[in-house]
Amino acid sequence: MKSFTLLISSTLFSLTISHAAYAGTFHQGWNYSIDALGDASGGSPYEIRGLAIKETQDHVYVSVSGGSPLTGKNYNGAADGNVGWGDLLFNFTGDNINTANGSLFGVRFAETNDSGVDQVGVFSNVTAQSVTLSNAGYKHLEKYYKAGYERTNTMGDLVTKQNAYDYMGKTDPVLTSIADGTLVGSIDFLSDQDAAVEGLDFEHFDAVGSDTHTMRLNRSLLPGGEFIATLLMECANDGIALISNLSNQDNNRNKAQDVPEPATVVSFAAVALLASRKLRRSAHQ
Repeated sequence: MKSFTLLISSTLFSLTISHAAYAGTFHQGWNYSIDALGDASGGSPYEIRGLAIKETQDHVYVSVSGGSPLTGKNYNGAADGNVGWGDLLFNFTGDNINTANGSLFGVRFAETNDSGVDQVGVFSNVTAQSVTLSNAGYKHLEKYYKAGYERTNTMGDLVTKQNAYDYMGKTDPVLTSIADGTLVGSIDFLSDQDAAVEGLDFEHFDAVGSDTHTMRLNRSLLPGGEFIATLLMECANDGIALISNLSNQDNNRNKAQDVPEPATVVSFAAVALLASRKLRRSAHQ
């Protein structure tokens, strides 16, 4: 066991966590969250295998590996006849996602999904919504877990069921998608070959799905600091959280972006675990 002492919202906390629990999540410049295998209700089309992020001086790269194409899967039980990806939601506030709702950042990357915004791109001041019921999905996380899908890492870096409840809510509607927000920029998609050139390697973690979607956005579109990012299928049949940070641009504007050390990535994980335990609203645990 390794002890990390962290300063969060001007309050000092100590947390002892297993170093091994996060060892290996940093690889070739990318920070990875690896999701539990076999936790997708409905099978492989809804399985999320991993979520990864990389920061450079000018860009942020995000990649998700799973079982669904960008256009989703046809399903007659859904209101629009299709179930696909939700939107990627970034929370930099230190609060749980329900408290932070309205102050999120979001990335809509699947243009046929049920997002409340029309364009693909990056959004600020995001209010998120749940679209699970119109996609024949789970109203809240408790129903998902009670259906038999509780595993370690079922929600990626929100390792336990209680971590997921503390951050996303136990019986609150699962926030899957952008309801509204302010468009601040566009995204570009990378081919698998171009993503590999950037160092992406889900195979290293045995987390390669049938479909990998990698996108690039300008670094200036997101703030700096620790964050929790969540991505769920529209039905909430599977989901994943990634714990990481982005550098303070004011400190890095005139120099190349340093690659964070693995130990630093571990400390970011500890920040989010602290956040998930609800010691207080300003410094969630």
